[in-house]
Amino acid sequence: IQNIKDTEEVLISAREKAEESDRMKSAFLANMSHEIRTPLNAIVGFSGLLVDTEDMEERCEYIKIVQENNDLLLQLISDILDLSKIEAGTFEFTYGETDVNMLCEDIVRSSQIKVPQGIELVFDPHPSDCTVISDRNRLHQVISNFVNNALKFTSSGSIHVGYEKKEEGVEFYVSDTGIGISKEQLTHIFERFVKLNSFIHGTGLGLSICKSIVEQLGGVIGVDSEEGKGARFWFTIPYQPADTDNKKEDKHQPISVQKDKLTILIAEDNESNYRLFQSILKREYNLVHAWDGKEAVNLYKLHNPQIILMDINMPVMDGYEATREIRKLSLDVPIIAVTAFAYASDEQRVMENGFDGYMAKPISAPQLRQQIAAILQKRIILL
Repeated sequence: IQNIKDTEEVLISAREKAEESDRMKSAFLANMSHEIRTPLNAIVGFSGLLVDTEDMEERCEYIKIVQENNDLLLQLISDILDLSKIEAGTFEFTYGETDVNMLCEDIVRSSQIKVPQGIELVFDPHPSDCTVISDRNRLHQVISNFVNNALKFTSSGSIHVGYEKKEEGVEFYVSDTGIGISKEQLTHIFERFVKLNSFIHGTGLGLSICKSIVEQLGGVIGVDSEEGKGARFWFTIPYQPADTDNKKEDKHQPISVQKDKLTILIAEDNESNYRLFQSILKREYNLVHAWDGKEAVNLYKLHNPQIILMDINMPVMDGYEATREIRKLSLDVPIIAVTAFAYASDEQRVMENGFDGYMAKPISAPQLRQQIAAILQKRIILL
């Protein structure tokens, strides 16, 4: 009789878990449907209006709305892919030397374009050097998520990014002067699908994904906040210092060129993608287009460009092989991989194969210009 009761309890428990799982799946699908359709509605609607309006002010406003919703949709897709990888146990980590100051400076610099008037985004005073062994991309993902959340909930004042070396490791933080978080919300903040404000765009997945990342890096994540008094999101990772004696120095010889003759070679086999690059860059640079890797090598010999944007997946000769051939001709010309392969392992492979930079598609015009400007500052002397 006891065995029958035990079996009955097990079956009841299994049924309740299955029903709860089914409810969560239904809630997830309903939430995702809403979150996908909302930006899509704006993208489709305002793209159509762009064709009909001739007023330049209205066109600029519509373009801005479309771009904002493109970003929301892309973030949503990234979050769903990350969640699926966490569920499947295939979330990737690629460890290597990470310059903490460069990481934080990069995040603050790239986030400046999103900062509205009346808010100051700053990188707090920090040690002159801090290099750790960790996954740079995942650290970037967590800190960027903190900054993006701070921007959503801060209407005036400041947002501070920083880190401190502590006994237990390195503590990273993002603090803001925003609306803060209530005690009730604080206890659930890192759970899935939790949103502080249902009228602010987002999936409610970001902080849950951040928690998984930090824990898999061997760290701890948390938040300190009072309603109306801002918030301070933080996480600590074990401090495993890199061997600073073996840090690579940039030994590239700077390239000199007259400003009006600066040429960029774009290796891209998709016509629409090339036209996008062309639209972004044609006013400032001379452009040369190669349809495949082999043509890229030949055009490099012919035009001697100062920067190369290299797609990876191309016919005849792919981006890796083309880069190897160009590196036989020059070790100094900056080559940026621009690719739809967007996993951490792809970036690691790119950086180990002769490239100087990496950008994942879809391409953001401000980020592309910023990446090129950074190369110009470091590697090219304009006469």
